[in-house]
Amino acid sequence: MPLLPRKLRLSLKPSKQLLWLWLWREMRASRGREVGIDAGCGLMQNRMLFETRDYVGIDVDPARQAANQAEYPGVRAVCAEIEQAQEQAGLTGDVVLCVQVMHNRYFATERTVPTVRAMCDMLRPGGILIFNLGERNMPFEDEIDTLLAARFTKVKKRAYGALSARETYLSPILAAAMYLLPPLRLIGGARKVLYVCHGSKQPA
Repeated sequence: MPLLPRKLRLSLKPSKQLLWLWLWREMRASRGREVGIDAGCGLMQNRMLFETRDYVGIDVDPARQAANQAEYPGVRAVCAEIEQAQEQAGLTGDVVLCVQVMHNRYFATERTVPTVRAMCDMLRPGGILIFNLGERNMPFEDEIDTLLAARFTKVKKRAYGALSARETYLSPILAAAMYLLPPLRLIGGARKVLYVCHGSKQPA
C-alpha cells in the first residue's frame, strides 16, 4: 500500500484517517458504474473518490450547494434531506456514499434508520452502499443490520474508533497500523462502524 495513495484524504485524527484509507480502497468498486450519489456531500470533498460517469451530491444547505455548483459546474447538486431526495429529485444511482453525516451532532438520531432505508431505495439492482455510524446511532444497529441483510447480497461491517478525539501529525502512521492490525482499531472500545454493502436487491 503506498504511503500516500492518490485520492486519499488526510486527517490529523487517526480514526478518521483510517476511514479515508478504507474509502480509498472500497470506492474502487465504483469504477465503470454510471451514477454515484454522495449523500450529505458538504463541500464535495469526497467527489474525488467516485469513479462513476456521473456524480450527484445531496446536501440540505442551499448556500453550500450553490457554491458546489459554481465550483464543479459538471455535477448535479440536489438540495434536500437524504430521506426526501429521491422523491424530490427522482434520484437513482449505482453507488451511494454517506460518511461523517449520521453521527454528527446536527443529525437527529431518530432519522438514522429512515436515512439508511432511503439510501437503499436510491440504488439500482446490484448497487453499492457505503456509510458509517457513530455512538449516537448505535441503538439502531440491530435494526439496520436486519434491513441491510434483506436488501443486499453481501454486507461487511468494520468496527473502529480508537483515537477518535486525538489530533496528531502521526495520524497517517497510526491509521496505517490500525488498517493492518484490526485489534488496534478497538482500543478504548468501538465508537464507530463502517458498512460496505454490495449487490442491492429490491425489497421483498
